[in-house]
Amino acid sequence: MSVHKRFNILLLLLYLFPSFAMCNTTRVLNPDEISIYFPLFSGPEEIGLKASTVLSLRLAQTSRKYPWPNNPLKHDFGDGMLIWGVEPLYEQSYKALSQASQLPNVLAQIVVSGQTKYYGSDVIVETVIALPEYKEAPSLSCEKNSEKVCDFRTRNFEVWQVAKDGVSISVGPPRRYFNVSTIVLSDEIIKQFSSTKGLAIYDHIDTGKEIGRTNEDIRFLEFNSRLPNAPTKVRSNNIEGYISLPELSIKKGEFIAMVGGIWQIYRGDWDAAFQSFTQVIDNLQTRIPLKIDALLYLGMIKFKQGENGSEYIERAAELAPYDETVLKYRIMAAMASGQSNKNIKNLIDGNTLLFEKESLWFNTVHKML
Repeated sequence: MSVHKRFNILLLLLYLFPSFAMCNTTRVLNPDEISIYFPLFSGPEEIGLKASTVLSLRLAQTSRKYPWPNNPLKHDFGDGMLIWGVEPLYEQSYKALSQASQLPNVLAQIVVSGQTKYYGSDVIVETVIALPEYKEAPSLSCEKNSEKVCDFRTRNFEVWQVAKDGVSISVGPPRRYFNVSTIVLSDEIIKQFSSTKGLAIYDHIDTGKEIGRTNEDIRFLEFNSRLPNAPTKVRSNNIEGYISLPELSIKKGEFIAMVGGIWQIYRGDWDAAFQSFTQVIDNLQTRIPLKIDALLYLGMIKFKQGENGSEYIERAAELAPYDETVLKYRIMAAMASGQSNKNIKNLIDGNTLLFEKESLWFNTVHKML
C-alpha cells in the first residue's frame, strides 16, 4: 500500500437521502472516480490526524453511488475516494495544495488541508479547500510538457457548457480556493474516532456481535444516519459488517454542506448537491462569499437538470453585482434560457468594466451573438 491511505467509497445502498425527488430527466452515468485528498492536518500531538479522520468520515456520508431506494433512471454517480497523506502541508496556498494533490499517486479533484489546536478540552480546526485545475476531459493522455496535469477523467460534470451555432462557452467552479468557518470538535468525538483503523465491526445493523476490526483498507457500502447509532455498513479486512458513527451524522455545518455539495457536483449527483447547497444558503452563519458560490452552483444544477436556474444566479448577482465570475454565470444563464441577443448584449455592455477587452471568454461570447 502507498504512503497514502486510500478509502474507496462505493455506496451501493444508501439511506442518507431517501427523500430526494427524482427530477432528473436524463440518466447520469459517471465512469470516473472523484477523489478528495486530506493531507495530514497540522497541530500538537496527534490531533491533526484525529481531526482529519473525523471530518473525512463525516464527509464520506454525503457521498452516494446512486439514489436509494428508488432509482428508476438507473443513475450511477461513479466511485468516490478519500486519500489521506502522512505529512502536513505547511504551505497553504492554492498552488501548494494543487501541486500536492496532482502528484501521480494522488490525482485528487478536491483537497482539504487543515490546522488544529486545542481550545480547552475541544479541538479547533481551520480548513482551506482547493479545487485543482486539470486538463479538460477527456484527458486520457497527457504530454510531459502539457500546460495542465491530466487526471484521466472522461467527463467534467463540474463544468457547465452552453453552445450556439457550433461555438460554445463554459464555466467551471465559481471559486477554486476558499476556506470555511472554524470547526469545533468535542474532546469526546476526537477520542472516539482517532483513526479509521481499529473501529469495531458488528454483524448486525443494531450492533449485535463484534466480528472484527477495520484496517487501513475500508470501503463504505451503506449509511443509515437516521437510525440509532447511525450504523454504517463497511467492508474491511475481508469482513463485512456495521460500524457506528453516531455523532458524525448529527451535526451539519458549513464545511460538510459546502465540500459535500462540491463532491456531489463533480459526480453528477444533482439532487444531493441541490440539497447540500440549499443548506449552505439556509445556514445563518454562512459568510457571503460562500453563499454567492452556493447560489451559482444551485443555478448551474437547475440548468443541468433541464430547468431554468436564473433565479439563483440573479440572487448571487444581488450579493455581488460587480463580480466577473457572477457576470459569466449570468451570461450563461441568459443564453441557456433562450434570451434574445439584444438582452445579452445589454447585459455585457452594462458591465464592460468587469472584464478585460482581450478576454478570450468574452470575445467568444461576442462571436456567439
